[in-house]
Amino acid sequence: MNNKILSKILFGGLLAVSASGFAAMDTDERVEMLEKQMKEVRTETSMGTYGAKTASARAEVDGKGWNINVDIFYWKGKVGGTEYAYSDNDPAATLPISGRTKNIDFSWDWGVRAGLGYNFLHDGWDALLSYTWFDNSGSGSRTGGVNDVVVPLRGSSQITENQNADFDFAKTAKSQFDLDVNLLDLGLGRSFFLSSALSMRPHIGLRSAWVDLTQDTKYSGGTPTTTPAGDSWGLDVNSVSVDDSSDFWGMGPRAGFDTKWHLGNGFSIFGNVAGSLLYGNFKVDHKEKYSADENARINLDANVHGFSPNVQFGLGLAYDTYINNDKQHVGLGIGYENQYFWRQNQMLKIDDASPLKYERYSEDVAMQGITFNFKFDF
Repeated sequence: MNNKILSKILFGGLLAVSASGFAAMDTDERVEMLEKQMKEVRTETSMGTYGAKTASARAEVDGKGWNINVDIFYWKGKVGGTEYAYSDNDPAATLPISGRTKNIDFSWDWGVRAGLGYNFLHDGWDALLSYTWFDNSGSGSRTGGVNDVVVPLRGSSQITENQNADFDFAKTAKSQFDLDVNLLDLGLGRSFFLSSALSMRPHIGLRSAWVDLTQDTKYSGGTPTTTPAGDSWGLDVNSVSVDDSSDFWGMGPRAGFDTKWHLGNGFSIFGNVAGSLLYGNFKVDHKEKYSADENARINLDANVHGFSPNVQFGLGLAYDTYINNDKQHVGLGIGYENQYFWRQNQMLKIDDASPLKYERYSEDVAMQGITFNFKFDF
């Protein structure tokens, strides 16, 4: 074998060894990448088993893990058991009765919800502490005409019994209602993708609620009338005031889930629902007074402990984007929201039996309207 042939054989061997070395390096890199990807999609459970890992759907920024949430909303309240009068053409309110009941029509008012959240490193968990404030009011009035009178629905007709006649009707009735709500929520949740375009955030926590209800009603006027059934008292130049309040404070567990249908380009449709079961104290007061008689007073306290279940749900459109080289995240949203409290109105209803007896209204309270969301992750 000459030197030229030997050189060709050595060069070919070196080339083959180099090629196999490069191939081996490429395989190692692929295996390392595959192992990395497997760690991203595979997780070990708390029971020692293995399964697929759900991808986090929370905003991930190159920041400190904090986020600020501010919601501005325009809501209207609705409270059961606010009826205060009806109209009728008979001062004695004997059958047949044909009239219209008057209750409180609430106004639209602004409210606010502010929250501070934190994203934990452990398993994508997050915590959120939020405070909600809403103060709503409503009023109503009714004035009798030429052929009808106002029949009271609140208070006792026996408030004027020292005048040897019952208070059965008035010329005018006015009522004012105040609804004051403060909510404090603390929750722990995790946001993750169920599919490529659907994410969910289940959460559990606590809710503390202060719900104060106050209704002040005043009846005045009405010429005293004698009917076949006996004396039926109007109030003439005097008045009867009926003041009711039901103030609640309670605390209990809260749970729910938030969902997002991602439409692309940062837009999504959200649907959220949560429920809580609160246990607390209802501080209930009922007061009546007749302006013409200092002794014509009724003052009852009817405090009671009880449960107040409530649900919160919302539906709307959201937009999310990253700013400042992914160091911050901004989320915007607008939607409809409703908060519903069962049996929240525990005011007293007077029964004109002798002696006077009472029962509770046990009516529901709701708040609903448009909510504007703002979230900032940093």
